[in-house]
Amino acid sequence: MVAWVIVAVAFLGRAVTADEVGVRGEKTGERYTLRNGLIVVTFDGAGGTLVASAGGGAFLSDGKFGQDVSKVELVEVGGAMRGGRAVELTRADHSVRRVALYPGVPFVVFGERLVAGGTNRVIDRTAPVSVSVLKGRALADLRVLGCDGLTAADEARASYAFLAAADPKTRGGVVAGWLTDERGSGIVRSKAGAGGLTIEGQVDYGKLNLGVGETAEGELFAVGHFDDCLRGLEAYADAVAKMNNVKLKPAPSGYCTWYSKPHGGAADEKSLAELAAFAHDKLGPFGFNLVQIDDHWQVLPRDYTTYKPKGAYPSGMKGTAETLNKLGMTAGLWFIPFGWDPKSETFKDHQDYFVHRPDGSLYEVKWAGTCLDMTHPGARGLLEQTVSRMTHEWGYRYLKIDGLWTGLAVDILYPKPEYRDDKIGTAVFHDPRKTNVEAYRDGLRLVRKAAGADVFIDGCNVAQNMRTLAASYGLVDAMRVGRDIGASWEKILPSMTMATRLYFYNGRVWHNDPDCLMLREPLTLEQARAWGSWIAISGQLNLVSEWLPGLPAERLEIVKRTMPGTGLCGRPIDLFEAGEHPRVWQLTSGKGEDRRDVVALFNWDAKEAATIEVPLERLDLPAGGRGAFVGFDYWANRFVAPVTGSLRVTLPPASCRVISLRPAADRPVVVGTSRHVTQGVIDLRDESWDGETKSLRGRSRVVGDDPYQIRIAAPKGMQIIGAEVSEEERAGGVAIMVEDSGETGRVTVRSPAGREVHWAVRYR
Repeated sequence: MVAWVIVAVAFLGRAVTADEVGVRGEKTGERYTLRNGLIVVTFDGAGGTLVASAGGGAFLSDGKFGQDVSKVELVEVGGAMRGGRAVELTRADHSVRRVALYPGVPFVVFGERLVAGGTNRVIDRTAPVSVSVLKGRALADLRVLGCDGLTAADEARASYAFLAAADPKTRGGVVAGWLTDERGSGIVRSKAGAGGLTIEGQVDYGKLNLGVGETAEGELFAVGHFDDCLRGLEAYADAVAKMNNVKLKPAPSGYCTWYSKPHGGAADEKSLAELAAFAHDKLGPFGFNLVQIDDHWQVLPRDYTTYKPKGAYPSGMKGTAETLNKLGMTAGLWFIPFGWDPKSETFKDHQDYFVHRPDGSLYEVKWAGTCLDMTHPGARGLLEQTVSRMTHEWGYRYLKIDGLWTGLAVDILYPKPEYRDDKIGTAVFHDPRKTNVEAYRDGLRLVRKAAGADVFIDGCNVAQNMRTLAASYGLVDAMRVGRDIGASWEKILPSMTMATRLYFYNGRVWHNDPDCLMLREPLTLEQARAWGSWIAISGQLNLVSEWLPGLPAERLEIVKRTMPGTGLCGRPIDLFEAGEHPRVWQLTSGKGEDRRDVVALFNWDAKEAATIEVPLERLDLPAGGRGAFVGFDYWANRFVAPVTGSLRVTLPPASCRVISLRPAADRPVVVGTSRHVTQGVIDLRDESWDGETKSLRGRSRVVGDDPYQIRIAAPKGMQIIGAEVSEEERAGGVAIMVEDSGETGRVTVRSPAGREVHWAVRYR
């Protein structure tokens, strides 16, 4: 018999009528049907079978759903995703299975309530869901993506949180994943099945204790079919965000001290003040707004309660935060909230504050220290005081919390993301009724409460143990999704690879943090531009870790042209083809006349040149990529010839091309600007064409003393005859000039101060 997954929502149990809007539930004889306009789910009570269809074709089936059932009914399901309807099956032991649909959610959602019955029950692991998907599809035509990469579909897989199976030629397929990890750690497995692929959901609880007659509401599991699994992964992240009440803060851009050379590690009081002043003057207008101090600021390696003013910051951490705050910068601080040193004076009489092992020893883990027990009131009080001091007393409004797996009290698995034994369940907590995941999430909630809702929390990092991925849903503002980096191409690639697999979380569940922007030699200028461009186009967190006052001008320029972040999520178009190193990324912003599309092409090979050709129909472009497109090549600083059919470029080793594309029109259009590598996404507020006066008009946010160039493509025969700004702007020192004209034109705006400029370009 298959045990099914727990649902962590409130089940109202009210009978559903067929005329209600949203999700409809119908019963005809022993046949139960759910519809939400996207998916149809049918349960045959006589045979106990379940089928789900989308777009007219069945994509999911299960023959075990109706086993050992004493009652079947249609009910409402609520919670964060309201308005759901479910087929609910009560079993002889009073446990409950459910399959649900929600309004506007393109997934079938499975659930169950577990019951202890007449005896105590300890649950280590369940294998809750087993469904057949994509029947009739040849496995040789499919690829499966998980946290640990892309493989053939006939290879048995296990991935934390999610899996996607797609045909690389069409990107069509199935996405499956856990929407919650409240008590247990969700794993998704895939294997070859009868006539298709079998997707299995597994929950690792470690130790879930249920007393006599107790029930447990646990995790949600979702399966959906998509014509494009990139959109499916993004829809999965949207559902996760909705289920976990995610409300994203704006992403900061700035500096991390760790990798800098000189003044790396935690830097020091003097050098940090120098860097902050430089960044404020030279980079602040470009969106640079954060300075984060990393490891080694503390007096003792794993104790954050010793505040004697010595070491790198003799004036204390509060004084440095005040220095940053006076400059208008956000002050950021690194620490490990759940990994401490039990030998420090703080814990002389409090060894009970730590998680223990079954033999009574403390639960110590490699590198991060000894695991603080987030079920112990004293340990919780200590952490709350520590976080409150850092944020409210000292003034740090950005926390980078490292070593997250210590809060789970499991083994480190860094750097490999493959699912394997990490000793979950062996930890002995002060409260034995808490699972590892519950203790961890309670700890994250405590950090948030102590810090305050306005403090930005960057989790670091899932690479140490991927269980922290889903277990952190809804509780951090950003998450390190890349491995530790360095100033070398060989260090950059692994970070990019891991962050790419998890790209779809960015801008939905949290802001992805791929680790730092590195620019210095031995990286070539082309390599530095490629890494900065990838961060900007993928839309991930941008924190540079270089000694900025000593950075050559052409490399400092990369910082200026990749900050701030767009807040958008770029898409790896060839993810299911390229796997480890997608070479084609697309960023889209706006709609209609304000829509902008930027395509970035990357050659990740450090030795060989590469020719990349991508059919325009494979991109998400207006009119399906049909017709001609005009554009601009950013780093090459040149217009591209009109593109039809496909975009084809040859790239030197370890380099990129960032090309804006717009449909060729019967009027002039802005194809890009100089302000940012995304070519108008962050600075061009709008543009419009006045056919009567033959004028192209727009509004742009410009940086003071930074020449702002507008790149315009026009139909054959049209020529620029003049450009202007308003009288008020001219009085404020704003100047505009035409550098060249014809079918491609460049118009440059200069302003002594940062401001929004209204401009117009006249044609004949």
